[in-house]
Amino acid sequence: MSSFDVIVVGAGVIGSCTAYQLAKSGVNTLMIEQFPLPHSRGSSYGQTRLTKRSHRKPYMSDLVPESIAFWKSLEKDYGTQLLMQTGHLSIANSEKTNHVLEPMKTNLRNSNVDYTEFHGRDIGIAFPGLEFDSSFGAFFEPNGFTIKATKCLHALQSEFVKHGGTLQENEKVIEVKHLSANSVSIRTDSHKVYYAKSVVLACGPWINTVLRPFGIQLELQPVRVITYYWREKTVGKYSIHNNFPPFMVYFGVYHVYSTPSYEYPGLIKICYHYRAPVDPDAPDLLDKESEKAEVERLGILKQLIAKHFPQLESVPVLTENALQTITPNSDFIIDRLPGFPNIVIGAGFSGAGFGPAPAIGRALSRLATFQDPGQDMEVFKLGSRFVYNKAKL
Repeated sequence: MSSFDVIVVGAGVIGSCTAYQLAKSGVNTLMIEQFPLPHSRGSSYGQTRLTKRSHRKPYMSDLVPESIAFWKSLEKDYGTQLLMQTGHLSIANSEKTNHVLEPMKTNLRNSNVDYTEFHGRDIGIAFPGLEFDSSFGAFFEPNGFTIKATKCLHALQSEFVKHGGTLQENEKVIEVKHLSANSVSIRTDSHKVYYAKSVVLACGPWINTVLRPFGIQLELQPVRVITYYWREKTVGKYSIHNNFPPFMVYFGVYHVYSTPSYEYPGLIKICYHYRAPVDPDAPDLLDKESEKAEVERLGILKQLIAKHFPQLESVPVLTENALQTITPNSDFIIDRLPGFPNIVIGAGFSGAGFGPAPAIGRALSRLATFQDPGQDMEVFKLGSRFVYNKAKL
């Protein structure tokens, strides 16, 4: 019989951060992943991610310092650079979306985080390659970081095993059973059964499949996000090595976001913030309405590229798909399953979970070992916000 203290289901960044912190603390931990590693089926896929303090919600901003310290410590232990200090630029149409930037700046001031403001044409002077007129304002946060996401995942999983953790990949969890207040069992498609005192479910859009026998479904929506890469007219103009920063631009009812040229030299990632509902087991199949919406938004994005990014070709040369799982208000779910104190859930990270994953992993690991997760996690408790009664399904 295979028995552990804790089983973590899902080896994305949330599951890997949780399992790593458990193993490093001496907890006998099994991490199970349904796909071969590495894979592109979850929201942790991709070469780079961002972390920054400039959030509209202060409790999101508060997770960042702990997480940056964690990534730097892991970087030292693993012996490979995982963070690049690139800063972050936030731009908004002052007339339509000034309400977006102001809460961010307020949070930065309250946290004593420095930033520099720019207006109109000064944005392009400070950051060559951008063109915005007097209707736009911006601020630059120098302490933003670009995360080498793929390397972070490999580092977490390697260090997890180094600290005595057991990693099972290409093995899908079929059933979770609650046996007692300190015992659960996990059955997989390999006809294996594992036992533990507690389990952490960090399996992204597949979590409701696991929870269905418990009569609980979380209000989650799996979505597909298309990542577009655009060719530089002058190679290096928008490069991370040329100190070009990641940015977000708010135009009113929509916004775009970007990371500088890094993973594909000569190409910069700029995406329209649109999420198409999908079945996580068939993420390439969209309904006609979503297909039409993606085409329309790509058309808008091409126009924005031509107008505001004159040193880019205005047709994307590469696309990649990412899978995310979102909650109605984009807040995370970090809690114990109601009525089952040794079943812990981490879900709904809404495309914003990679940067603060170390803080999230700390909370989930503490919940799994029957400890308090910390006051900073109170806002992410399940409560009655996301639970559906089984009879309503």
